[in-house]
Amino acid sequence: MQLSHQLAIAAANNIDTTPELLTELATHQDIKIRQAIAGNPNTPIDVLFQLAEEFPIEFIKNPILPLLQLENTNFYTTIPYRVVLNILASEDAPEEWLIAFATTGYYDYLLVIVQNPQTSKQVLQLVAENQYCSDYIRRLIEMHVNIAQEMPSGWQEYADHKLQDILDSIASRFYNTGELGCNSYNNVKGEYYQFTFWLLGIGPKLQLAKASEYVREAIAKFSDTPPEYLRELLSLKIKITTIIEVAKNKNTPVECLIELVNHNSRVVREAAMRNPSLPRSIVNNFFQERCLVTNPHTVVEKLRELCTSRWSFIRARVAKHPNLELSDLEKLARSPEWRIRVAVASHPRADMHILKHLTQDKSILVRRAVALNSQTPQASLEKLSRDRHVYVRANVAKNPHTPSEILLLLYQEQDRRILQNLALNPATPQELRAQLQLQHIQSKSNYIYLWLRLFSAPYNYPGIEIKELPSQEQYDIAASAITPIPQLLELIKIVPDDIYWEAVHNIWQQVVCNPDVSAELLLQILDIRSVDIYAAVASHPHISDEICYKIANTKFRDLSGYRLRLLMLQNPNISLDFIEKSLFDITSEVRQTALIKYQEKFAHNHHQSFFLAYNAAISEQTPIETLIELAKHKSVLIREAVAQNSRLVAAYSDFVKARNCLKRLAQDKNQSVRLAVANNINTPIPILEILAKNYQYTPGIYTRYQRHHNRKEHKIFVVAVKKLIQIAPEIASKYLVQYIEPNCRTIDSIPFRLAILQNFPVPSEYFLQRLKTLYLFTWYERYLIAQNPQTSTEIVQILVKDSNRVVRAAAKARLNEKS
Repeated sequence: MQLSHQLAIAAANNIDTTPELLTELATHQDIKIRQAIAGNPNTPIDVLFQLAEEFPIEFIKNPILPLLQLENTNFYTTIPYRVVLNILASEDAPEEWLIAFATTGYYDYLLVIVQNPQTSKQVLQLVAENQYCSDYIRRLIEMHVNIAQEMPSGWQEYADHKLQDILDSIASRFYNTGELGCNSYNNVKGEYYQFTFWLLGIGPKLQLAKASEYVREAIAKFSDTPPEYLRELLSLKIKITTIIEVAKNKNTPVECLIELVNHNSRVVREAAMRNPSLPRSIVNNFFQERCLVTNPHTVVEKLRELCTSRWSFIRARVAKHPNLELSDLEKLARSPEWRIRVAVASHPRADMHILKHLTQDKSILVRRAVALNSQTPQASLEKLSRDRHVYVRANVAKNPHTPSEILLLLYQEQDRRILQNLALNPATPQELRAQLQLQHIQSKSNYIYLWLRLFSAPYNYPGIEIKELPSQEQYDIAASAITPIPQLLELIKIVPDDIYWEAVHNIWQQVVCNPDVSAELLLQILDIRSVDIYAAVASHPHISDEICYKIANTKFRDLSGYRLRLLMLQNPNISLDFIEKSLFDITSEVRQTALIKYQEKFAHNHHQSFFLAYNAAISEQTPIETLIELAKHKSVLIREAVAQNSRLVAAYSDFVKARNCLKRLAQDKNQSVRLAVANNINTPIPILEILAKNYQYTPGIYTRYQRHHNRKEHKIFVVAVKKLIQIAPEIASKYLVQYIEPNCRTIDSIPFRLAILQNFPVPSEYFLQRLKTLYLFTWYERYLIAQNPQTSTEIVQILVKDSNRVVRAAAKARLNEKS
């Protein structure tokens, strides 16, 4: 039923209006009608609750409320949470309501009561006596104007001192939640704050040593991270995932990449090897040395030279070489590097004196290797059988030369790891071994799934079970530099993982070191599901178009495909056809590298169609009409060049077509074009605002998985807002206020929130929309709002009535200044 406006107002105020009509009018667009319905005793209770959040005073003054309280003694518990908060925060909150909720166990109710300037001493005392009252709430009670009275002087010194204490405590990680007013733990929102404001250059200098692992990893992943930050990350104790990202980053200094090639982790070493910033000459040098240490015919004099190699991996492989003499092993056994001592401890030519010495080694890995060596004397095995680490004792149980009496003593431990090795050891007494095999030998089986190793294998391949133990002969063939690649390709189909990886690394080595590998064999090698193999082929002189397109179209789980395309573009034998196609690659870095190569190829011929278009796009002499047409070009590189052209930006204010063109580029479907617009030094403010609006952080829903979403959009937002901060801080603040939402507060975020409130003119409309929820900001944040000279008079007038004596005093001083 449609009513006129006057009839609707009359019906809303009439206590005889039917509940059905009042329910219909409760959604009316006129605020006065909804307000009248909130105070009408005939309004259904569920409708009242819906309106109470908007009109708390009308709700509590509704004549029906006392009757409802009489009918239901638990009436207060039926009221929606938001409604209660709004009522308790209201200046007209009834005393009986404040008393009723001052004894509850809900933290938010207690917080809003003590933030209400009208709360009496009696109610404040009830809150203070509540067992659920926190240190922070007690501090607020102490600072409440009805307890501590007004603060005519000394308020600024007090507040500034407290703010500095808060920042110092957060920086030192010795914080007092009674001062901070937020949870004592950090979460993903705080981590997001740290990274975003590091990019924006706002707030305190980020200390990597105290930053969370997420922030460190995000900085390591960021494509524009300065080299000094990446160098500093490597000086800290960081997780392996962060080290891998540093190894991948193109800005990582070469000396750091060389250090990472020496890393204990195979994944880190290989990530550094694939980094396009690591000179190929260094990669070649590494593999030439690797080729020598894996060649069974390398003479001992050359091996001694390699003992001083810059690569710790090479030095460790030297210690495994069968041609080493006993005197060499004795020297290497005293090496400070544990990997070298492990290799010596495993060496078949190590004598009893060396093995006795290594039995006492501080490294568990060295002692484990001694425990497995067939030359280890009985006295050493007996000593190792009492080692404090179970894995050392388990290796003694695995050694076929361990005397049976020691094996029987180990059996008495009844440790699963020891029993499994006893079941496999031919030296274990036959009866005991048979018994153990029934219990433990079948507990672990090794299957080979070829689809994990070869691209050509079907995904549903059932797998081959390895029933026999891998032989030393297989390992030697897989590791030997003289094993032909075709033989290695057959070997990887039948051997367990440890030998498989040796064979893959051997193929990788031979591809890098041997420029004579044919293009046909390289294509066969690309059947191996290994990024490292692909990286080696990408740099090989016999690369062909067929190889290029196979590499470019192969998907890897570690998303390193674009790095492979960069490696191919660095190959001097890459074809012009591939370079031309790379100009349209989906990755900006690949396109830019292809452009440089393309310019080199046509250094003396600028009549190619792409060159003509690109040169016109970058030239400041090109007519505006031509630039507008080029802004529609299918090439992202050309659209990027137009977006960076200063002539187009200069014509923005005088030429409507130029203005529309720049707007279109700022909304281009390709993120790189939008980023080019943001990076243009003269991009006008309205365009920067378009770019900033494309990415918004939604408080409260940002999760560890969502934070990786739209990373480029985030980068565009950061670049645009950073420029706005420099040229129009009052406009930049419109995009920064989203980070001071009260429900976004975490310990890590506090310094950045304070930096925004102190240094930026927070838009009045932001606070005007939140007049009812100003109490959600901590007292020191409200103090900074009052102190900010850009805060509107209306907001200051509200803070003059604040419950906190310091905020109140600051607001009065600011109001006097405005007067």
